Amino acid sequence: MTTPIITSQKLVTESILTLMEFDFRSIGGSERVFLANELEGSVSNPYELTSVWDGAERTFKHIDFTISSLRSDLTGSIAEPTLSIAAYDLWQISGWATATSALSLMDYRGLKVKRQRKFYNIATLVAPQTFFVKNVDELTPEVITFTLTPSMGTENGNKPSARKLEI
Repeated sequence: MTTPIITSQKLVTESILTLMEFDFRSIGGSERVFLANELEGSVSNPYELTSVWDGAERTFKHIDFTISSLRSDLTGSIAEPTLSIAAYDLWQISGWATATSALSLMDYRGLKVKRQRKFYNIATLVAPQTFFVKNVDELTPEVITFTLTPSMGTENGNKPSARKLEI
């Protein structure tokens, strides 16, 4: 006997690609660094991916990173995800090295980080999530770990909230 599959279960799938933008303009810099955790179909250069971001083509550098503690609930508590990036590879990216050459660990606070995911069978990216660096938890030659806090700006102002529901 087979287990029945609900139509909505067919729609839930893991992303195949996560794109990240680190916008140093938010802390007084001039650099924007674009990273991707996977590169699909990039034959000419296996370490770069070109994709449309904010209406323009951008080049994303491949780097290993993980983001954890992403959650959403109706209690009103704010999720603060943790982002860990392979530090050795990160320092090899010229834009990152230029943007961070004079920064101390405290100077990362407020750095704008955008995350977009790409899925199979969907031609476009889903809407980006905007975070800001709250603090640097770890900085070693192997890994740099940030605690992120979500943007509470107007980009989410048109979405329904559990607190606004009328009962």
